[in-house]
Amino acid sequence: MTTKSMLVQVRMPPRLVQQLDRMTEEGLYSSRSEAILDSVRRLVLGYERSDRFRRALIRSFLRRGGRGSIDDLDRETDISSIASALAATYPEKSIDEILSEVRR
Repeated sequence: MTTKSMLVQVRMPPRLVQQLDRMTEEGLYSSRSEAILDSVRRLVLGYERSDRFRRALIRSFLRRGGRGSIDDLDRETDISSIASALAATYPEKSIDEILSEVRR
C-alpha cells in the first residue's frame, strides 16, 4: 500500500536553511525535505504526547489563545495547583528553564 503525500512550501530564514544544508552535508539527513519532515513529525508527536499543561504552555508561547490555552486553563484550574504541579514536575527549574524546555 502506498501513502500519498502532499507538497507543503515554507519560507525560512537563510540561517535555518544553511543549518539544514550543513546537517545534510554531514549525512544526518539525505535532503532538506527529510530533515524538515523529521522535525515536523517530532513536533506533532511531542504535542500529541504532552499533557494539558504542556500543551497550554506551547499555545501560550505561540500566542495562540482559545481552547487549551493558559487562559482557558485559568478558567477551569486553580492557579496554585498549576504552580504546585510545576514545582513537583520540575523541582530544580525556573519558569524560564521550563519554557525553554517546552520550546524544544
